[in-house]
Amino acid sequence: MPRPAQGRTEPDRDEDHLDAIVLITDRGIEHTRNEDAGAAGTVAGAPGERLPAIAAVVCDGVSTSADGQNAARAASVAGVDAMLAALVASRDLTSVMLAGLSDAAQAAAAAESPDASIPPSSCTYTAAVVVSSSAGEVHIAVANVGDSRVYWLPDPPAQPQCLTVDDTLAQQLVSGGIPADSPVVLRGAHTLTRWFGADAERPLFDESSISTLTTADRGVLVLCSDGLHNYLPEAADIARFCHGVTPDEAARALVDHALHAGGHDNITVIMIPIGGPMASGEQQPL
Repeated sequence: MPRPAQGRTEPDRDEDHLDAIVLITDRGIEHTRNEDAGAAGTVAGAPGERLPAIAAVVCDGVSTSADGQNAARAASVAGVDAMLAALVASRDLTSVMLAGLSDAAQAAAAAESPDASIPPSSCTYTAAVVVSSSAGEVHIAVANVGDSRVYWLPDPPAQPQCLTVDDTLAQQLVSGGIPADSPVVLRGAHTLTRWFGADAERPLFDESSISTLTTADRGVLVLCSDGLHNYLPEAADIARFCHGVTPDEAARALVDHALHAGGHDNITVIMIPIGGPMASGEQQPL
């Protein structure tokens, strides 16, 4: 387990491992509770695949909703379960991602508070699926609703990149040609245009929420909530913490950086190493 930040107790941070995958979620400094959630799972590889398929999700409870952690936890588990079930039946990654989106949306909507006077529980949703091939390539699919992100960080000299596009007012303005550093864009940085919950506006998602990538490079896939990328927004910023160290060391360093930078939000990170050796040496990751 990672060492807790000064003045905080151990329950403020949870760390879990699934084979080569590392998940850390941390309350941060300013929040009184952790409204983030993450989940991951694997299924046996299909014929011709070298290794198991992986599904992972990070959700961030919307702070303006009541008990956002309930929606985040429900959506993260439902999304992973749905993607794993879909992977058993098919390797059509778009269909797999849509299954996760659909079940996660339903779970988040069902997590609303029974008190009608309280705003419904809601959350963001970011997911990734990783599938190997007999040819040595890896197929990655990502889905995003809200402002959590997925970064692909291949070993140099390949360039790191963010695989998701934020569903925020700021992103809409930037896409419309407004400079990223303009005051109106900065004010809209945390205004969501899509989210999951009983109060979410339709359409909740569509195929534009999904993208795919095929690579033969080694590297690491990082899913994270905005409690991390608020401080490290560019893929290159995150990549410098991840190369030359084990996945658990990188995950802890990223979370600790966010804490030392202010820890204004909950922080969740999932690391999925692809093509490199595990720290434990027990099993090769994808």
